Amino acid sequence: MAQPVRFQASVQQLIRHTPDVVTLQLYASRRLPRFIPGQFVHLTVDDFDPASFWPESRVFSVANAVADRRSVQLTISRQGDYTGRIIDGLEQGDSVWCKGPYGDFVVDGSHGYNRAVLVAGGTGITPFGAFLDTALSTGKLPVEEATLYYGAQTEELLIYRAVADACADSVPGFRVRYFSDVAPPTRGNAIQHGRLDIAAILAEQSDIPGTAFFLSGPKPMIDAFRAHLLSQAIRPSQVLVDAWE
Repeated sequence: MAQPVRFQASVQQLIRHTPDVVTLQLYASRRLPRFIPGQFVHLTVDDFDPASFWPESRVFSVANAVADRRSVQLTISRQGDYTGRIIDGLEQGDSVWCKGPYGDFVVDGSHGYNRAVLVAGGTGITPFGAFLDTALSTGKLPVEEATLYYGAQTEELLIYRAVADACADSVPGFRVRYFSDVAPPTRGNAIQHGRLDIAAILAEQSDIPGTAFFLSGPKPMIDAFRAHLLSQAIRPSQVLVDAWE
């Protein structure tokens, strides 16, 4: 994998989905290493001298393929004081510092399984966003089949629904299921009312021994889902976790 670098970036666009969730479109001041879908960066809004120590920062999954080696997309939810500073303090045109890429939460055949089940709760969709972006641009998956189970509190917080729908329409072997805590809408692909249910997800799989389960979202969700999978005799090597909180 590429050697991580430190880079300054400008906020080209800031989308406020709710008071507690934003998407940042960053543009790096230098050409970046090649990112692999599922990797992450450290982001700091504090002053940084490249000759000094790295300041306080937080980790965020990169939600796009970084195809131009400059543009980085992050979706951030409020988790504490520092993410609050990011959400409340940043504006379009501001500068931030990042370092990356890091991580190996990568959906491909290297884990030894030809099917992938992707489970995303809320902004846990972001590492899969890069996977979707890459699949849409190449027209193919890195595995034979992949199904995304994507849940959020409201329809509006299914932030990456458009790219997931586009993949479902054009990429062979890809399917998506949506879940929302509130009543489902009447337009577009159906959204199931209710939360993600790992037991129901597991029951839908036809080739469990050949499937890897990728879990991303709030830590309580990840812990509970992983425990359930392991209790059903799923091998630990089949359960991949992006513990982003």
